[in-house]
Amino acid sequence: MRAGLVGAAVAMLLTGLADRSEARVTRVVVEDAKSPGFDGRAFGKAGQYEVLRGHVFGELDPNDPLNAIITDIKLAPRNAPGKVEYSATFALIKPVDMTKASGVLVYQVPNRGIVLFGTPDDSGNVILTSGWQGDVPPRTGMQTIAVPIARNADGSSVTGKAIATFANMPSAQHSLPMLGGIGLGTPRPEPASMDTSTAHLTKQSWDIPPVDVPGGDWAYADCAKAPFPGTPDPHKLCLKDGFDPAFLYELTYTAKDPPVLGVGFAATRDINAFFKYEAHDDAGFANPVAKAIHWAIGIGFSQSGNFLRSF
Repeated sequence: MRAGLVGAAVAMLLTGLADRSEARVTRVVVEDAKSPGFDGRAFGKAGQYEVLRGHVFGELDPNDPLNAIITDIKLAPRNAPGKVEYSATFALIKPVDMTKASGVLVYQVPNRGIVLFGTPDDSGNVILTSGWQGDVPPRTGMQTIAVPIARNADGSSVTGKAIATFANMPSAQHSLPMLGGIGLGTPRPEPASMDTSTAHLTKQSWDIPPVDVPGGDWAYADCAKAPFPGTPDPHKLCLKDGFDPAFLYELTYTAKDPPVLGVGFAATRDINAFFKYEAHDDAGFANPVAKAIHWAIGIGFSQSGNFLRSF
């Protein structure tokens, strides 16, 4: 694991499921199916496995107490029945012959959209994963989720304070993307104003306290092809004298249009609930593991472990 990244492994029963009428999966679409998968290999008494991939569509009642704790869910757009919608990718690995299944569903939490499935074994466990992190851009082969953007009642942008850090640069650079996280960066919220006087940028090192960077010495811009102040870009930061790799830079600013990221927790709850309890979705799609799951267990490490602790 990368230096400074604390790993945590968590296994837990996925409980606290919401009432079906207040939060549920409405539709499951299988877009790719391999049966049998894994080149037709048989795994002991469990036999062959198949792999199903696609999208899950769900909705949440923002007034239900189990959903109301989600930050900004009351500001999310709603469908005609007054529910908040989302769609997430999923992958399901199951024995071809479900009479050989163990009754255990193992939910693997993706880390920034990435889940490293191993090969199944002879246990007969069903393995499930799905997207939960709404700020991970959709990419082929990754588990992602589309969540709504919070808006005020009049349609105007919701704003609030945000922080973006810039560190671990391999070399000096004049502009950097506004990303967060270690490894696969995720986009930071867009600034509400391009005026640098409304924000605060500092730089610091291990032995140097934070030093203010004057607002006239940086811009929301791309300086890759044009010198400072570069080409205006709300998703990048340009520094007049360039970013020094020896420093950590921290930007505090007013951001707008926050995605309702907490929907990812509710989606995880409801996707597991669907595959554990439901016979079919609203469109008649038959749950491929219906009546075969008795226990649902979640596992994650690093950021995924932190997700489970918070869940």
